[in-house]
Amino acid sequence: MSKQQVSSKHHFIPRFLLKEWQDESGQLWIYQRNGGGNISFRKGAPKSVAYVENIYTVYPELPGTRERSDEVEKGFMANIDDQAAIVHRKLLECGVGALTAQEKGIWSLFIASMIERSPRKLERYKRLAQVDDYVEELFQSNPKMAAVVEKARIDVQAVRGNTILKFMMERILDPDVVQKIGEMSWAITQVDMSGEHFVLGDNVVIINNGAVEDEPLYYIRLAISPSKLLILTYDADVLDSDFGVLTVLYNIEVISKSEKYVISSRELKDETCTKFNRIVEEMHRV
Repeated sequence: MSKQQVSSKHHFIPRFLLKEWQDESGQLWIYQRNGGGNISFRKGAPKSVAYVENIYTVYPELPGTRERSDEVEKGFMANIDDQAAIVHRKLLECGVGALTAQEKGIWSLFIASMIERSPRKLERYKRLAQVDDYVEELFQSNPKMAAVVEKARIDVQAVRGNTILKFMMERILDPDVVQKIGEMSWAITQVDMSGEHFVLGDNVVIINNGAVEDEPLYYIRLAISPSKLLILTYDADVLDSDFGVLTVLYNIEVISKSEKYVISSRELKDETCTKFNRIVEEMHRV
């Protein structure tokens, strides 16, 4: 029996969502910030963008134990995304009001996953964990511990990475967070103005006003297609008073927060309301 191949290309934006941004040729318009800060452009398939090699890989912590695993990607993430893809189609075709309580719960979990699974969020958790500093302090205070770790050949970096992935999954599955998302007021705004459209970035979900990322969650915005934006808010009155502002500012916040990618369904150029050229120029200066 052939050994099952372990995947290494892990998408932090699921392909079912990326596919909504395909143009007539099946390609995405990809604007990418390169190492020197320059912005390059290419067209590519959904599988060619919004992934990081081994970002969700579980590594062996001790020699002789199981090999590296893609269980987080192929099991945990895939299960959430597969169910969310079905609800996503219903959202596009029938709207928020057509969702059952179960379907709303599925998408609440999916939104929670999109908040937690981004490369930026995982990097933040790595900084907070400070495992390297802890281990160094431990070895300095107890030199014998360093000998034990070396003799057992414990892979400290694997322990660190696996712990962060476990924390990420616990955050995604936090029933309180998922429930709060489900209890927010949901609405979809559709762009009808010629030329206007929504884009995607590294961080698909824009939380609050874009400047504040931590809880409590006041607003959540997520483009579900180039023409439709899902807005969630804790206060239903906001959908009447600030609905237009939250819609207009979405693209600006997505592009300004993107560290590597801006994904579009068409060429980015100045439109009636959204001055994409100007926004990309600002991205170029960062």
